[in-house]
Amino acid sequence: MTGNWVLALQERLWGLAPWDAKKISDEWFRAHFEYAADVVHQWVGSVLDMRTARLLNFGCGDGITDLSLVLRYGATAIHGVDIRREYAKLPRIAREQLGMRRIPSALTFETITPGAPLAGRRELVDGIMSWSTFEHVQRDQLAPIFADLYACLRPGGYFFIQIEPLFYSPFGSHLRRYDDVPWHHLLASEDELWKVIQNHEGPMDASEVDFGFADFGVEGYKRFVFKEYQALNRLTADELVQLTGQAGFVVARQERRQVDMAIPDGLKGQYPDELLLNNEIFLLLQKP
Repeated sequence: MTGNWVLALQERLWGLAPWDAKKISDEWFRAHFEYAADVVHQWVGSVLDMRTARLLNFGCGDGITDLSLVLRYGATAIHGVDIRREYAKLPRIAREQLGMRRIPSALTFETITPGAPLAGRRELVDGIMSWSTFEHVQRDQLAPIFADLYACLRPGGYFFIQIEPLFYSPFGSHLRRYDDVPWHHLLASEDELWKVIQNHEGPMDASEVDFGFADFGVEGYKRFVFKEYQALNRLTADELVQLTGQAGFVVARQERRQVDMAIPDGLKGQYPDELLLNNEIFLLLQKP
């Protein structure tokens, strides 16, 4: 999907391929095509013109949000990077969920090696965005990656980061597909958590089932999700702000959302209440 000149030619001749949001039947697709794209546009679109900005999506996943930003908000240049190739499914997904015959030429995607630098390989971008990605990055790679992304951004450009759920929040394990006990990952052992997942039967919340599920199967997906939990870097909102500041970014705007839940007696006093209740951060950064 990196050679988009054919798509660009088709669009010049016939325009963007027709699409119909009424065809959407998958809840994961709907959440990322509607809610996630709306949030990104609210934050990024408030400081950049989506119609002219060159954008980089770090951790683009399946590319659904990028597709929505093009179709619904007029973005014309988004380059998505990820360590997995979930974006390769986007043509099929768009055909099934929107009836689209081809993906817009505004979208390009690339598979990257964890920790490999991006700066200097492409033209500087006007904006960078990242949706629920940085909690999955190894701790020792966070500072180098933020420094590299700083170098990818033009002076005056913006970097939008969203993370949800944060690790110490009620469902910060990312295991809610299988375990609906708040803060269970802070109260139980890994063996106990794994047994809960192993014993889970029945359907999951449709909005939590991504398009990679079919690649793993029921039991394989359980193992994949649990390994993802074990690899979480336990990044807090304060640490995120500190690390990005060390890279040179300045905070233009931020919002931290908290859950309204009672903290279990077993956790009171072990962690600050704010840490346990803060489940999401929206962070808009600028390169001076």
